[in-house]
Amino acid sequence: MALYVIGNLNAVLSLEHQKEIIRYIYNHQNEDGGWGLHIEGHSTMFGTALSYITLRLLGEGIEDDEEMTVSKGRKWILDHGGLVAIPSWGKFWVTVHIIWPAFIT
Repeated sequence: MALYVIGNLNAVLSLEHQKEIIRYIYNHQNEDGGWGLHIEGHSTMFGTALSYITLRLLGEGIEDDEEMTVSKGRKWILDHGGLVAIPSWGKFWVTVHIIWPAFIT
């Protein structure tokens, strides 16, 4: 997220690295559609929101993969109260992601 915010995502991470990050996130999605704080953890708003946002920042659309991974993650977030339910650190990262680009343009 930080690389995206400062505009260096593609300069630091090659397309191959970005594809591997996407693959890693896809491979660790829980059956309920969410993600945990670690690869064996139960789904949490923090883990799911950051994984979902990361996928979107890396260019993944809602329906980009056959298994609808991104769509399932979005549904998990909405079914669990939306981003308002994310802990404070999550609110910080979401805010930086949304507000910071407006200051640097």
